[in-house]
Amino acid sequence: MSRAFSLAGTNNLMKPYPSLLLTCAVGFTLVCASFVASATQRIVVNEAKILVEDQSSRAQQKAAKQALREVFLKMSGSTESLSNPGVKAALSSPQSLLRSYRYSYEGSETYYVAEFDSTKVGEILQREMLPLWGDRRPETLIWLAVQDDNENKRIIDESLDFPIAEALRTTAQERGLPLSLPLMDLTDNVNITTYDVWGRFVEPVREASRRYSVDNIIAARVYKNDSSFIPDLPNAEPNAALNSNSNPNGNPNSNSSGEESTQFEHMSDESDNYGSNNKELVEEGGYVSNSQGEQTGDTNTYNDTTDGVSESGVKKVKPTIKPFTMDEFEAYAEQSEEGDFGLDWVFISKESVSYGSIYADSPAELGNALMDAYADYLSSQYAVVGVDKANREVLEISIANVGTIESYAAVSRYLTTLSVVESASLKAQRGTVATFSITLIGTTEDLMNTVGLEAKLRPVADAYGQPVEGFSFYWNN
Repeated sequence: MSRAFSLAGTNNLMKPYPSLLLTCAVGFTLVCASFVASATQRIVVNEAKILVEDQSSRAQQKAAKQALREVFLKMSGSTESLSNPGVKAALSSPQSLLRSYRYSYEGSETYYVAEFDSTKVGEILQREMLPLWGDRRPETLIWLAVQDDNENKRIIDESLDFPIAEALRTTAQERGLPLSLPLMDLTDNVNITTYDVWGRFVEPVREASRRYSVDNIIAARVYKNDSSFIPDLPNAEPNAALNSNSNPNGNPNSNSSGEESTQFEHMSDESDNYGSNNKELVEEGGYVSNSQGEQTGDTNTYNDTTDGVSESGVKKVKPTIKPFTMDEFEAYAEQSEEGDFGLDWVFISKESVSYGSIYADSPAELGNALMDAYADYLSSQYAVVGVDKANREVLEISIANVGTIESYAAVSRYLTTLSVVESASLKAQRGTVATFSITLIGTTEDLMNTVGLEAKLRPVADAYGQPVEGFSFYWNN
């Protein structure tokens, strides 16, 4: 997935006369063509809720350790951080980071709810040079089509209680991901069909998702991973051959479950005809295509060849598609051994589209694996890996539309809550333009990615939609 804003060649500080520069720039249309503001939620990253059997001291100590583990996972965004020696040491004594705890009750179940010191947890992650992911997270909508034993398909909505839906919600909460399922009300049923989701057709899914105002969309289908779907060899009847080679449940060439955590990292660029049956996408992590499109891609090779005649005088009919190779049969066989169930997904953002597949022994495991892989991907995009204090960059940024004490206080609070900013202080004020000096924990690219999650700070652009030189913003309060 491409970054939302490129900072190549823009790492110089603000040039002289920032007020004049901003006055001219603000006069132009504030178009942020290369800057995409996402639908974002602020989540509570320093709190966790753990199911307990009772309220004994032993159960409390065990739950506190599990809760702190979940907080480290939320705030770092990476499962690898849990194996860090510094994090392991902190997990051995969770009481030193605990701010408060309480019990909550849902029916007959009791939960231990713990709140930890986010500043201290963040300091541990920075000290150990681990990723630090702020509390601003992009919202994600997931369209999920399932198939029952009678091959009837339906889209799971917010009200339906399916094991995979519960797994998606639980893992998303544990990883700090704002996730929602569609309502599937009258509007949704008019805008999208089950087969749009089952086929992972990008444009219908994207259009139906507009009403939810989210930037990240996942469409997926879940099916039984049955080796009986291995297609027959093509025969002499072209249409029959073509139909027999359609694979409704996935592609043997899709990456297997062992690679689900990296599939999100290799995004293919957006093209004109997403989801068409003959569209092929080549990703760094593997070859992904629709199986029917793969087989029909070389039909001209056979159509341009003169049909031969056998010794008995019977005309030979050239197949219009290539026969399956042994490698492809082996791929289908290997796929059937990956797990009892398969999930084929497409990830849709404003910049890119990516496809992949995962396999597991149950739908719930598929849901957990999908959310873990997705959380790891988002963390790689937005989490900040700190730099040594001696090497941290001090940057000057100019912000227009800061003309009152209230707006100044709001801007100061906003800057200091960004995970990439260590400190921020006002350096100069000219009219409604405030110049701040900020110390970055990460890089300027991390700053722009973090700011891009919301529309509060908009980069000032000229009439052609190009950002002006330096780090100049407009405060959208």
